[in-house]
Amino acid sequence: MLTAFRTGRSNFLAAIFKPKIDRILFAATKADHLHHTSHDRLEGVLRHLTSRAIERAEGVGAEIDVIALAAVRATREAVVKHDGASLAAIVGTPILGERIGDDVFDGVVEGAIFPGELPADPRHVFRGEALGLCDEDADFRFLKFRPPLALLGRDRDALPLPHIRLDRALEFLFGDKLG
Repeated sequence: MLTAFRTGRSNFLAAIFKPKIDRILFAATKADHLHHTSHDRLEGVLRHLTSRAIERAEGVGAEIDVIALAAVRATREAVVKHDGASLAAIVGTPILGERIGDDVFDGVVEGAIFPGELPADPRHVFRGEALGLCDEDADFRFLKFRPPLALLGRDRDALPLPHIRLDRALEFLFGDKLG
């Protein structure tokens, strides 16, 4: 996809006559569907997946960042006990009709799930057997969570919705252009 754009450092004249993209952000969205302990690993998987494009873009002078983010954080983190073990879980309100096994959610009641852990070596994600993905009965659907209700500030205006690293992404892409 990057071949559709001119990438590289831009100077004043080039910015006017031949604009170039000098910053590229590769983002793994829906980071709120994983526990924060897996966010670095998610970024590693995305970096591995886009490594050739990153090398080409850096070769012409573009700045690159890879980030796990959620524009709207629909879950929170918790520790749950299951069979005597403590699991890092996420808690949220699945939308109406979502299901886990035989449980169907009503869009009001919260549910906690263990999202699993990504492997430390991002190359293992692309080897299904390393994650036990060869099981024919495996279910790879993800729950859809309802966004949180907007909270009101003292002035009765809606407060910003919670997010994960959206501010960092915007700062990387636009920070010095807005200052």
